[in-house]
Amino acid sequence: MGVSDTTKGKSSWWVDLLKVGGAGATIALIALLVVVLDGPRAEVQPAQADIWDVFLSQSNKHENFMRALQKEGMSAPREYDYNGNRVYFSHATTSESPREVLERFQRAFVREGVNKIEHHTVREPVAVEDTHDGETFMQAMAGADELFSGGLIPVENTRNYMAMVGAETKKGAADWKEAIVEMQGGAKTPEDTVRALRYVDAFREEGSLNTTITAVWSDQALDLSKFRNHAPGSVHPFEYKVPVCTGCTRVSRISGTEEEAGIHAILYRSPNSINATLGFYEREMARYGWELEPVMRGLAAMQRERSAPYEVSQVRSYSREGYTLTLIVYRDSYDGQTYVSMQSAR
Repeated sequence: MGVSDTTKGKSSWWVDLLKVGGAGATIALIALLVVVLDGPRAEVQPAQADIWDVFLSQSNKHENFMRALQKEGMSAPREYDYNGNRVYFSHATTSESPREVLERFQRAFVREGVNKIEHHTVREPVAVEDTHDGETFMQAMAGADELFSGGLIPVENTRNYMAMVGAETKKGAADWKEAIVEMQGGAKTPEDTVRALRYVDAFREEGSLNTTITAVWSDQALDLSKFRNHAPGSVHPFEYKVPVCTGCTRVSRISGTEEEAGIHAILYRSPNSINATLGFYEREMARYGWELEPVMRGLAAMQRERSAPYEVSQVRSYSREGYTLTLIVYRDSYDGQTYVSMQSAR
């Protein structure tokens, strides 16, 4: 029996979902800045336990996931505004390997009702056109229910790195079949279908005895359309305090809340070279009231005279009205494009 017409054209749904899940990795990288600033926390302090209690008042996949994190010794969640969405992250350090962390967390997810079964094998997404008939497609999707129903499955599992990702649909699909039905009911992309994402990873440097665990998750009102460039509701007032380089598109913006309301991290993709992009900011930052830090002036002068290299990346530090801002212009080794990273704190 061939694949039905209703499933044709939907082949990229699982593939796209895993790519969307990769957005958690972007948040995790920013979250690691806080890990570095705070240092490792081996235990959950009493005040942190109180914060957990605020979240763990109900029993559903969202609360069950956080309960599992708490019981596994993760730090109290911090809330951030990510492109207008509410996201949280938590972290911990351990002497376990990333693979041992995966095994421990899979047990915890089953225990707390997040997963139905433990998953230790990386599942590769299979497109419909790569299956020959309905039976092959069913076999390819077998075991993928957790991915669509709020559980987490491994998408990376190596000696020094592991990552797990999961999602919930807006109508609360219980398995991949219900997710497909939901998609066929009008939703065309993960953007239309997903209401929550969860991401957990663990990594250790080669030769290190410590592994860092990072968990990143959204609330249950995730709006993936806000990941479009300057989508309505995704722009923070701070973004109007800094210039946007010519032709650039915003990749992401994450801002702190409450006590961390003065923290912002913005990432732009530039169609121009490092030199051209840096030149734009050297001209325009002053027009926006940002003053170059004195320690950077000598370096900037040397680079303008070509006595210091600046083909790979550039760093500038600025200040304005109690804010400090670090500007990094660099070329990504993976896609070869120029990016602008802004990290500001008050």
